[in-house]
Amino acid sequence: MPFPLVIIVSIISMLVPTTNSLQVAVLGSGIAGSTAARTLAERGVQVTVFEAGFGIGGRTSTRITRDECRYQFDHGAQYIGKPKTDVFKDALGQWKSDGWVKEWSGEFMTVDGLQVTTDTKKDRWVGYPGMHSICRNLLHHKNIQVKLQTKADASQNDGSWDLIHGKTKKHLGTFDWLVATDRNSGTSRRRDLSSADVKEFTDGIRKIQSVKSLTAMVVFEKSLNLNMDGIQFTGKDEQYGSLGWAARDSSKPGRERKNNDGHECWVLQSHPDAAKELLKGKYKVNEIREMAKEVLVRDFLKTIPHLTARDEKVPPIVYSVGHRWGAAFPIPSQDSTKMESQCITSKQFVACGDYFGKLSGRIEGAYLSGRSAANEIIQLNDNELL
Repeated sequence: MPFPLVIIVSIISMLVPTTNSLQVAVLGSGIAGSTAARTLAERGVQVTVFEAGFGIGGRTSTRITRDECRYQFDHGAQYIGKPKTDVFKDALGQWKSDGWVKEWSGEFMTVDGLQVTTDTKKDRWVGYPGMHSICRNLLHHKNIQVKLQTKADASQNDGSWDLIHGKTKKHLGTFDWLVATDRNSGTSRRRDLSSADVKEFTDGIRKIQSVKSLTAMVVFEKSLNLNMDGIQFTGKDEQYGSLGWAARDSSKPGRERKNNDGHECWVLQSHPDAAKELLKGKYKVNEIREMAKEVLVRDFLKTIPHLTARDEKVPPIVYSVGHRWGAAFPIPSQDSTKMESQCITSKQFVACGDYFGKLSGRIEGAYLSGRSAANEIIQLNDNELL
């Protein structure tokens, strides 16, 4: 006996992804924002992601030079370690299957004074072919629009959120819910939420501090012949200066130089204690970037003979640039660790990011927070979602 047409239509509607009228704006395209956007989009929600920067990814963004050399650097998060939760274990497993991440296998060392120990036990997974690939893939969905180089300022009007461009003041759209991922959005020096009455969020983020962090990206004309791909410095020995981490970015999957020019890309990151001292009394962005480049590159060059036990001439540097991370490495407050996201239902507002939960500062923590934020909206709008 054939099924009635109404039953067939009902079955098809359950199997085929659909859309609904719910509109959500997400501020930021890092792991938290991208995860929230994808989770909502898969339930049919129309999502618009506003990213103030040039590219997608937040702290998992990939810096690519805009010249013919196309040097590439993972200048923020370096890799994904072994999952702490089953939820993220499943997500990472799917990313592996989909080819979004690949294992970074190489030589990893911890340097403490004269003692150099090999670390082979850790899991290390990186976005493929760049760290930003994870967020790019998460945001690749028919229900998601991404607007780059768009700093959006939000205000609430009759129960909805109006967003305008921070510079041009152009109206960017009206949305039912707002998801904020950058905790700096709520600070007094930013206008993102200055017209939004979300005091519970803005008051709370003032208790969250940041680990100071400086980064330098440097390219050598030839290989350093350093049999180390990732080097962790304890910060206890003055001979290594300000260094906290050094990575041969060219050793990561997908980062190989495609034109075989022999150039080698490295990412250098400061030790937190050193960065704290270096940043005292410095506020100008360009000055800080130049200092980060000069200090980290200088200290790395001094370190190479200690690591190689050879006094060989170092290949010329063909490119270098500095960067300072502001709120990228959070020191969470006691309150923020107790929740994976912060939902203010009366304002139709949710905040998420790696500054929430017990895994703060980790990609896993950002993922769990973004997922939590999306689920808050889904649960509160369950009747409207198909």
